[in-house]
Amino acid sequence: MPTKHFISRYLVPGLLSCFVLAAPAAASSMPKADLSGHSVSLGSAPSLAADVSLSPQWSLGFSTAMPFYYEAFGFFRYDLRSTYTLLQTENLVMRGVLGIFGDLDPFQREDFPLAPIGLEAGMSLAYQMHPMVVLRVNFVAGIGFSRSERWGLFPPGGGIELAFQPFEQFEASAGFNGNGDIFALRYLF
Repeated sequence: MPTKHFISRYLVPGLLSCFVLAAPAAASSMPKADLSGHSVSLGSAPSLAADVSLSPQWSLGFSTAMPFYYEAFGFFRYDLRSTYTLLQTENLVMRGVLGIFGDLDPFQREDFPLAPIGLEAGMSLAYQMHPMVVLRVNFVAGIGFSRSERWGLFPPGGGIELAFQPFEQFEASAGFNGNGDIFALRYLF
């Protein structure tokens, strides 16, 4: 019978590693620091995102979602963003992120204050741990206008993910972002 030490030290990390490596192709809808082309993502929030590379340094993108982790399901979250490469080395890419985001409630619930428009800004980091594995962390803060009551430290552009790219045009990832994505499908072209 396995001991508690064996389970916490070996079994749980081993199962998590197998899950990440065997997961279906996925990636979140947050901006990617290591974007090197165009991409379309379908997320588990559910969400949809697209990024277009205008040059090797500059990209434009959008995302829309219906996050499940808030107090009330049934509102829409969006963002329009631009990223620009600030630093690029062999294994590390850092981009600045600037955009607008908002939460739209078609039911107009008064007890659920949402900001229909706001600004998001920060930086996006991507560290290539292996030719097929990338760790991404986006430090993006946002402030909503109109009905918002405070700074939002988790707008759609923020989050963390561990990405696995088994094929040139598909990517799998596990993580969490401001849209509520945990898993998704990302097609690169």
